[in-house]
Amino acid sequence: MIEKSLLAFWGVWVFLLLVAAFRVFGFSIARRHQDRRLRRGSTVGKRVALIVPVKGFDLQATPRFFDAIFGQTHRDYRVIVCFESWEDPVALWLCEHLELSAQRPIWIHPDPASGIRSVTLACGGLAENEGQKVHNQRAAFAELGPDDAIIAFADADILCGPDWLERLVAPINRGKYELSTTYRWLVPKRPTLPNQLASVINASITTQGGARWSTVLWGGSMAVTRGVFDELDVPNLLAGSLNDDLRLSKAARATGRKIAFVRSLILPTPIDFTWGGFFEFVRRQYTQVKFFSPILYFGVNLVLALYMLGLVSIVGSIVYGYFFAWIPVAAAYVIDQFRALARQQVYLSLFPDTPTRQRLFATSWLEHMLTPLWMSLHWILLASTWTQNRVSWGGIRYRILSKSKTRVLHRAVPTSALPGGAPGLAMIGALHDLRRGSMTQPIRPMRIPAEPVATFTAAGEEPRTTATETSPAAAPAVAVAVATPPLVFAAVPDAPSAIVPLAESIRQLRASRIPRPRARDRGSRSAVEAVLRKTRLIASPRSMIGRTEPPARSLPAERPMPPFLRIPAPLPLSAPERRLSKARCERLPILAEVTSSSRPGSHGPRSAPSARLASKTRLSPNAFPGCISGYSPLPNGSASSSPSASLRRPFPASSPAARRVGPGSPFRFAHADPRSAARSSRTVPAARPFGRLPARPVSRGASVRP
Repeated sequence: MIEKSLLAFWGVWVFLLLVAAFRVFGFSIARRHQDRRLRRGSTVGKRVALIVPVKGFDLQATPRFFDAIFGQTHRDYRVIVCFESWEDPVALWLCEHLELSAQRPIWIHPDPASGIRSVTLACGGLAENEGQKVHNQRAAFAELGPDDAIIAFADADILCGPDWLERLVAPINRGKYELSTTYRWLVPKRPTLPNQLASVINASITTQGGARWSTVLWGGSMAVTRGVFDELDVPNLLAGSLNDDLRLSKAARATGRKIAFVRSLILPTPIDFTWGGFFEFVRRQYTQVKFFSPILYFGVNLVLALYMLGLVSIVGSIVYGYFFAWIPVAAAYVIDQFRALARQQVYLSLFPDTPTRQRLFATSWLEHMLTPLWMSLHWILLASTWTQNRVSWGGIRYRILSKSKTRVLHRAVPTSALPGGAPGLAMIGALHDLRRGSMTQPIRPMRIPAEPVATFTAAGEEPRTTATETSPAAAPAVAVAVATPPLVFAAVPDAPSAIVPLAESIRQLRASRIPRPRARDRGSRSAVEAVLRKTRLIASPRSMIGRTEPPARSLPAERPMPPFLRIPAPLPLSAPERRLSKARCERLPILAEVTSSSRPGSHGPRSAPSARLASKTRLSPNAFPGCISGYSPLPNGSASSSPSASLRRPFPASSPAARRVGPGSPFRFAHADPRSAARSSRTVPAARPFGRLPARPVSRGASVRP
């Protein structure tokens, strides 16, 4: 019975995951359908009053935001910027560039053909029993005029395009809706784990929006008609409240108004959270939802609780050893992959700029592999708000007593100032360029008048030469005319030009390149042979060019070396050749010389250790030309070709000369004995001069030295 109940519950759990994935798939389809519907027909542009509450100044985001707001394509709108103090950095910045003050807070655009009509600054002062943002907005409501048909709201941290306002109010201008909104997509500034978790959790909420029964207003981008604004008495509705959008959404739904959710207008919002900032942000959002939209808060708790209950039951069953618990795990994993790919297509269609796409793509690993992790964290943060009524927002600590009563607990002392080097407004710069162009004349080329031509004549009958200046018509001799360019800006003839045509520069670049050998130029060599020549595994013909055999080195005349042991100086090798020589993959030049200069008949059978090594490594039989058992130099200068003769030692068995073996031994090529080969692995001193070594006694007595 328990197994059947678990299987039924897991079936419902997987079905809910499938529904959520299909809602993400349907988001793009609904967005395209909504865009086609909004493009049909004609719209009547109404005057819009855009209210922007601001606090603080961000050197990157604030100038970019106001440049976008002041450059909207909507044909008739005005901007009301509200803040808490005239000492706020953004207020100082706007007053500096718009030449405004507390006594003259309105700036009027000088061009009547421009879409923006005016900019108004409104100071709300410090809030006492309500949120500071709501307090600033209520101060901006006092600046509304009778001609303002639509009231729009925007947050100063969004990234909007030039057509943002026109697309936001398009459903209202068509007369189908009285309220419209969109939502944000958090974009990490840095690829840290708190930023990526915040982006993924927020994206899961964004792509589920759009249904009429679940759409609420978002204060970062929303618009409402003037009729609804007056009917709901928004200034008094927001009095004493901490939140503006959820409070207005609930009041509008209570009167039967529909809210349009513009899916194609989702706005990227840059974020840079620490762990503490991320937790505080999520808890602040859900605390406001709990007080100002209880039904939505209950729905979110129900969905996340079902997910966590299914996840915990599956994990417990797997730990207990129930095999069929792996079925919902596999199904959930496959659904997560499809949902992540569908959500990726959503933000690729919404944001055409490459930096935003790259930052969002860096969060996809959480979507594909760790959905249970961030969903569990999402539920934990939601559960932490069940008993919370205190939030921190903008450096102010609030306590929410009810939806219309808020208490300010603590206010941080503002320490931010206007940073140095803050850029100006693009709108003001464009106006200055326009005025400068109307007061100056364009530069026109002027012709220089031709000067009189100077001629020089020489009198042949006189002994001295004279020069006289005459007119061009009376010049009987050679006349030299000074050519004058017709225009001031003409180029000097026969002078090298600083501008090179693109085709000519490409041709010169190709001509200057050094041709590289190609595959078809290798001739009769195979591709493998060409690769081996590059890696120096096969000697390249080019490596032998200019390389001459150095003269053979010999010992001093008083100690002659046998002719067949005279080793020529090695040729200089490159670093790859040295490594290959150490690995014995290439024939050593010194040993090759020894082999080639040896006497006929001196090659004996290979020693047992070298033969076993050659058979194990499968190297060429000539890989060890130095392991020759026939070379056994004797004291008298002769050599023996028999292995038995090579084992004869001219010194006593206990002498150091007889025991010393290895690279420094005079019997370097004669050690075929396995015991001698084992002894040769010991560290030995440097090689001594060739010749007879004095024998030492086997044992020594007491020292006779004083």
